[in-house]
Amino acid sequence: MKEKDPKEAKRELIFKVAVEVFSTQGYHNATMSEIATAAGIGKGTIYEYFSSKLQLFQQMMEKGIQTYYASFDAEELQRKPVQERLRLIMEGHINFCRQQSRLPKLFFWETGIQDEEVKEWMLQMRKEKEAHLQELLTEGIKSGELRDHNPYIMAFMVSGIIGSVWAPLVLDEWDVDTGLLADSITDNIMNGIKNRA
Repeated sequence: MKEKDPKEAKRELIFKVAVEVFSTQGYHNATMSEIATAAGIGKGTIYEYFSSKLQLFQQMMEKGIQTYYASFDAEELQRKPVQERLRLIMEGHINFCRQQSRLPKLFFWETGIQDEEVKEWMLQMRKEKEAHLQELLTEGIKSGELRDHNPYIMAFMVSGIIGSVWAPLVLDEWDVDTGLLADSITDNIMNGIKNRA
């Protein structure tokens, strides 16, 4: 079995500890010294990998987003109907929130970020996610699977539902079967809450 590159292992350690420190202290209050101490390394070592706290935070968040998207098989998703794709996205999101419980706090709840560059970067990430959803929903409208409504509004609504699920999962440690929860949320998205009987 191939051993992990020591530099890459050190970078992974810094990311892991940074998630813990940022999620407990908030971005603004966390310091590189705290991260170094928690990682058991010198502060100078962190600067060998990251030029600033901002760069560390951005790369840590980018890695989290890559982990999030890695939970989906993009090619498999493309072959499925919109409803099944939404269900798989929801299931992947639920699993991500459970397995990486500290990262969703930073994604969805970090209010201590003061740097405009980080705010702009996170806003861009959100816009990209909503654009992907809008494309998916537009495809569903064209295929006749979805009602002919404004896909921007639909994407905004679905994105809000996906984004809100982290709170009961992470903050309340909601213990519910992942598949059943994904099915239920997807059913509510696709069929609404109105009693059609």
